[in-house]
Amino acid sequence: MNDNQHTQRTDDLIDKFALDVTKKVRTYSKGNRQKVALVAAFSTDADLYIFDEPTSGLDPLMEEIFQQEVLQLKQAGKSILLSSHILSEVERMCDRIGIIRDGEIIETGTLDEMRHLTRTQITVTTKEPTDELSQNSAVHNIDSSQQIANKVTFAVDSENIEKIMQYLTTKGIVALQSTPPTLEDLFLRYYKQSSDQTGSEVSDHEQ
Repeated sequence: MNDNQHTQRTDDLIDKFALDVTKKVRTYSKGNRQKVALVAAFSTDADLYIFDEPTSGLDPLMEEIFQQEVLQLKQAGKSILLSSHILSEVERMCDRIGIIRDGEIIETGTLDEMRHLTRTQITVTTKEPTDELSQNSAVHNIDSSQQIANKVTFAVDSENIEKIMQYLTTKGIVALQSTPPTLEDLFLRYYKQSSDQTGSEVSDHEQ
């Protein structure tokens, strides 16, 4: 960008992030200091942008503006590396996701790819009882304590959803709601698995 374009772009970002440039920087709150860094980053015409906890200290409105700016960069063909503990933010903006634990990447992939490695929650009402679900090793956390007859909620391993749906069809589906795992669900599952493995290793050493 030339100087005029750069100035206009910076001014636009200052307005979007509601940054008061009349104040001295040392008087800025954490949120305002974060805005300064974001305005500087977004004002740059780069091929790769790296953001580390970029919305820390920002209110929800400013978080939304940040996400809009990132999505515009994506549409312009820019590459973005985002590190964040706000998983809904990552889920909305990222094409590929990496989960890091203890400084190591333990899983990478698209959200859809990672969903196939875990479970989907299903709530279904059928005309006939679905007692056989409790005998299926792919079905977990069955809750049949519903106010409506033949209504049940359970989790199913993703690779077995098709078979379970075929079974439910034979029971006459009246209503069905399928809830795929969120990134937070995946994150917690990976961390729990890693913790369980670590605990098992400790027990083995103690023996």
